[in-house]
Amino acid sequence: MTNFLFSLRGFLLIFLVLSIMSTSTYSPQSTQTTTVNVFPSTVTASTGQNFSINVTISSVLDLYAWEFKLSWNATLLDVVNATEGSFLKTGGSTFFTYKVNATAGNMIVVCTLLGNIPGVSGDGTLGTITFYVKKVGECPLDLHDVILLNSLEQPISLQAVGGYGYFLLHDVAVTHVTASPITVLPGNIVNINVTIQNQGGFAEVFNVTVYANSQVIGMQSVSLGSGSSTTITFAWNTTSFGKGDYTVLASASVVPGEVNTANNSKVADSIVTILHPGHDVAVIGVEPLKTIVGQGYTTYIAVTVKNYGIFNETFNTTAYVNTTTIQTQPLTLTSGNSIKLTYTWNNAGFAKGKYTIKAYAWPVPDETDIEDNTLTDGWILVTVIGDINGDFKVDLKDLVLVIKYFGSYPSHPTKPWNPNADINCDNKVDIKDLVLVIKHFGQHYP
Repeated sequence: MTNFLFSLRGFLLIFLVLSIMSTSTYSPQSTQTTTVNVFPSTVTASTGQNFSINVTISSVLDLYAWEFKLSWNATLLDVVNATEGSFLKTGGSTFFTYKVNATAGNMIVVCTLLGNIPGVSGDGTLGTITFYVKKVGECPLDLHDVILLNSLEQPISLQAVGGYGYFLLHDVAVTHVTASPITVLPGNIVNINVTIQNQGGFAEVFNVTVYANSQVIGMQSVSLGSGSSTTITFAWNTTSFGKGDYTVLASASVVPGEVNTANNSKVADSIVTILHPGHDVAVIGVEPLKTIVGQGYTTYIAVTVKNYGIFNETFNTTAYVNTTTIQTQPLTLTSGNSIKLTYTWNNAGFAKGKYTIKAYAWPVPDETDIEDNTLTDGWILVTVIGDINGDFKVDLKDLVLVIKYFGSYPSHPTKPWNPNADINCDNKVDIKDLVLVIKHFGQHYP
């Protein structure tokens, strides 16, 4: 590379029609050792972020040109850019260039003054290198093969000192959330324990906020060293909260430099139910097993009912398609508990078309809040047998769907489950369903 500097300088001098530098007067070198070093010598940076180092020089006399090489672990770092420092520019116009080998993890950086001028003396910054941190780890920032030339093209003796980088995560996480008790009356206190952990390499100060559904319960500031964890408690006063089910969520604020934020929030293991201080039953869920059913086949509707009152209750629940009763079931529910009921609908005799489904919990004695006793949610399409996609015809699209889900069943370890592809409603997609598509292929409505 010494020859490169000599040739480059000679070319630039000719190109700029400058005079031969034989008239320059050589100044004796200082007795102090010239040092070129990485500054800061130790770097701590976060993954997913940029950081910069300077290559500095001290105690130099008559510096006209310089060159250095820098190496690093290419699996950890990428170079973003390199810029010339201010030191050599104080002597006049300069030429600066660099070349990066990202695969090998090294670069060469070169700079020289232009013209028949003396070099620069003193201390300063030669260049600045900016890196991007790709992953956690540590590695040397090895400064080597440094060349310094004075204005007579003579080498300047030097000592080169590299640096070292530690590349860590900023990462805080909520690891566990519990609430107790989980069934209360308005005004009772629910204790919420939140365990948080600093999974990164830096000490962190951050906030933890707890929510009941979307309403803030409380916020606390937390300070955690690297790798440490703690559990904090929130006392939730439920006085201003109405009857219902509440999802408790704890969220840690994102710390500067944090990239992995998916673990900053966590939902409590159980929902919290606030009861009504009286008699109160409700329908809280209506869900069809299938949304598309061939005419003449049977399907199922799941209805979830809950007792929000403080008394055990015995009552009836009825499921409907549009205004037609499917089935009525009696049940007994203890205070604060829920149950999922299954209703069977054989659609023989029903016209092809779309049907809305709903459920109704019959009011219990002395119940005053009956608005939530009825829930309309979801629909079922009665169509041509073999129609899987709900376009009222059996064609190639339906054949492709039954082949796609062939061999699947609920909770299959690898294959996705599409209940609409289970034409005969036996909880599996098999040869029987394929035969039904083929048998009714080409049929349509109207």
